[in-house]
Amino acid sequence: MSRRESDIEMVFLDIDGTLYTDGQIVERSARAVAELLAQDIPVAVCTGRSLIHAQHIQDELRVPYGIYFNGGLVKTGHRELFSMPFDPDVVQGILAAAEARGISTIIHTHDHALSFEPIPDRFRPVMASYDFPDISLEPGWKHHLSDLNVFQINAFMSKEWDATFESEFPACYIYRWHDEAVDFQRRKSDKSIGALHLLKHLGIDPAKAVHIGDGGNDIGMFKTMGYSYAMGNATDDVKCHAKRVTSSAIEGGVADALIDLGLIG
Repeated sequence: MSRRESDIEMVFLDIDGTLYTDGQIVERSARAVAELLAQDIPVAVCTGRSLIHAQHIQDELRVPYGIYFNGGLVKTGHRELFSMPFDPDVVQGILAAAEARGISTIIHTHDHALSFEPIPDRFRPVMASYDFPDISLEPGWKHHLSDLNVFQINAFMSKEWDATFESEFPACYIYRWHDEAVDFQRRKSDKSIGALHLLKHLGIDPAKAVHIGDGGNDIGMFKTMGYSYAMGNATDDVKCHAKRVTSSAIEGGVADALIDLGLIG
């Protein structure tokens, strides 16, 4: 398929399991991104990560646009285009329920990752495996929650708690990324919501955009963008929602998808 046939004007890329695996950016995919940028094709990272968790990858790739917190925050350079934080009452409720059950949490604002209590050492390997940013210990901020724009809460809890929290907090959904850890996101948050705000800002039709990703939080993008690729390392229940499947992240699946579209040689 040539670029003229595919008519792609925007490329969205997931990070973990897509551009980034085994603790590093996949070099072949990084070169593919550089080729896109050299042709002035807009590229955005589109991730469940926080801004500070994604920024070093975005900077290394020189990608100008970012969609973070599964669509809850959209930025172009230093300009904020869209922001959809939690309701403060919901944040307080989740944290109180977690504390009562002995569940450790991390709070993400647009520029901080913080906790009120030290994170137990047994969770350090979990955080390291996902390239977590440094966590600030801020017990005093507990009394100023209503002043914070919170976009995401990580909770270190086993699967047995998922149904309980989903029942108690219907305004949220739980995205499990590890046997011992989940993200709490706003129920109305989805990568596609943030992407549509960015596309509107750029004047690009979603039918002329492609998203490449590997997770359940990419399914909304697969359904909304005109073109979509699931990574070869994605599960079958994710792959079935994408229009095409590329090779695995470690093989440079991003590059193979872009070659298939005729965007790079």
